[in-house]
Amino acid sequence: MTYLHFWIKIIRKNILIAISFLAFFWLLSPFITIADHKYTIYFYNPETNINNFASLKKEFDTYLSSFGEYQLQPFSEREIFDKVISEKKDGIFLISSWHYKKLKETIPMEPALVAILKNKSTYRRILSVKKSIGNLNLLRGATVASSSSEDYTKNILKKMLGKEDIINSIKILTVPKDIDALMSVGFGVAAGALTTESSLDRLSTINPKQYEMLRQLAASEEILLPIAAIPKPSDHSHDELLRIMREMGTKTEGKSKLNMLGLDRWKELDESEKKSLEK
Repeated sequence: MTYLHFWIKIIRKNILIAISFLAFFWLLSPFITIADHKYTIYFYNPETNINNFASLKKEFDTYLSSFGEYQLQPFSEREIFDKVISEKKDGIFLISSWHYKKLKETIPMEPALVAILKNKSTYRRILSVKKSIGNLNLLRGATVASSSSEDYTKNILKKMLGKEDIINSIKILTVPKDIDALMSVGFGVAAGALTTESSLDRLSTINPKQYEMLRQLAASEEILLPIAAIPKPSDHSHDELLRIMREMGTKTEGKSKLNMLGLDRWKELDESEKKSLEK
């Protein structure tokens, strides 16, 4: 046998093996289940003051992977988040209640869960200002920092303070996180900051001097905490991921992950909470 004949024989043998394997796979294909598609928790909330998104993702992915092909995808930029989820149906959206109200106008979705913190599903926004600002009139033409959109911030301020002419004169400085809004007042970049109560409490812990430079001028009515929303149409994988999220608050490891988001647990929305999201 020549060297060439030897290799021809080997190639023919390998071709026959490959054909046999493909035929075997084709016969069995109706009984083979392809691994579930990876479903994702898409997360964006500037009110949480998270500094390390890589660590957050790693911790959540490790926890979620024990239940199946699930992962967390956090975002730091609202525009990118909005664009990504407008094209996605493979997961759940974790967003602030004010962001949900904005998104539902253009993206088909429905609220499923609301966060709980200290046994409450609501929080208040606080307008903190320099101590030299003793009344609302001194905010005319001033800058107020906020991690929310300009239109939402002005809407909240109008509800809190009235005086529409003064509110319309205020310039809104949009910042990445609540804590940035508060720090901007301390650094003289803004005259006031509209943030959550919890962010104000956090500032008192991490930077007491900055906190002492502020006074609380007004507080909002109660606002719903973050929402877990699902795209329409939903399927069984969405339901399973919601179940995993609900049970996080009952497990020690799950609680530690939720604490990274500044939350204690999740619960299903009641009728009054659903109605508040439609306002």
